[in-house]
Amino acid sequence: MAYITQRAQHPAIKFLKFISIVALILAVAGGYLYMHPAVWQKWVKGTPLEPPPATTHVYKWQDANGQWQITDTPPPAGTKFEQLDYRSDTNIMPPLIPQEDD
Repeated sequence: MAYITQRAQHPAIKFLKFISIVALILAVAGGYLYMHPAVWQKWVKGTPLEPPPATTHVYKWQDANGQWQITDTPPPAGTKFEQLDYRSDTNIMPPLIPQEDD
């Protein structure tokens, strides 16, 4: 004599349980990678998924008093200016020159 110990579940309920578990795992993994960006940055380095370096645009111009101004917004209309772009992956510090001991 066979005893039935569990009721059979509808396939849609099984599928919803499976999708819920997968979504939970993805949410936990996404939260971890969000809180630890150095982990995923190492994974995507050198791939097409790597984000481009950040570029900062600044404007260099002289005001009416002849003082140099460097701002992140364009100068007033009619003012001659130079736009400078700085990338986050560029070293702007000059190299250190070792000094000789006398």
